[in-house]
Amino acid sequence: MTRTRPFAAALLLALATSGLVATGTSPTVANPAYDVSGTAPRAAARPPLIQGVVVDQLGHAVDDVDVRAIDSNGDPAASALTYASSRVDGPQHGYFYLEVGAVGSYTLRLKKPGYVSATVESVQVSRPRQRLALGELVLTKVLGTKTSASLADGRITADQWGKVRVTVTGGGTSRPAGTVEVRDGRKVVGTGRLRPSDGGKVVVTLKRLAAGSHGLEARFLGSKTLKASSARKVTLTVTKPRRHQRVTAGAR
Repeated sequence: MTRTRPFAAALLLALATSGLVATGTSPTVANPAYDVSGTAPRAAARPPLIQGVVVDQLGHAVDDVDVRAIDSNGDPAASALTYASSRVDGPQHGYFYLEVGAVGSYTLRLKKPGYVSATVESVQVSRPRQRLALGELVLTKVLGTKTSASLADGRITADQWGKVRVTVTGGGTSRPAGTVEVRDGRKVVGTGRLRPSDGGKVVVTLKRLAAGSHGLEARFLGSKTLKASSARKVTLTVTKPRRHQRVTAGAR
């Protein structure tokens, strides 16, 4: 959970005041209570409410996130989808509220396909009519990547080790990290570890390969927040080692 930025705080206040719905359905409204005579309606007490705005790691609001509140007994207390505005520039994107109904401690669970599920623990509702604003909650998007590969030398001998230069880009960052492998058909013939400090580039040294033509495919295996991707195949030609002519002593 990040700190509430001024925009998020103002948004939450405006949406709560206007009664805008986070779920795309009508808000839950208590039936008016009447006195004994049945003629003088009085407003029912409003239940406590937890609200927030879901954003991704780049700060973009995320619509249609399934947000659920679980009480201290492990029972579901409320659920909602973050608001999906029909306006592209609508400030209410990503907003949600949950009427939890009672004072207590809650756990929020956030889930949406293509994102890493998140949990916010120990959300404390301390007053019966409290409007608890959590500000921005970050739900990390699993971002796409692109992998490319080239050979350090396209032709080697069978007693040499080939090398493949692999570059991984995308994912909203210039510092992707994870495992890279090079395959010759179904066989893994080389692996490398891409660290954040590598700037998306790594050189994979191959195992010894038999003489012949080898179609090599480099793959980035992805991570919790980055999708896997593979490069177009590159062809490595491996020739037999040169045989050195043995010179007999005294030979002319």
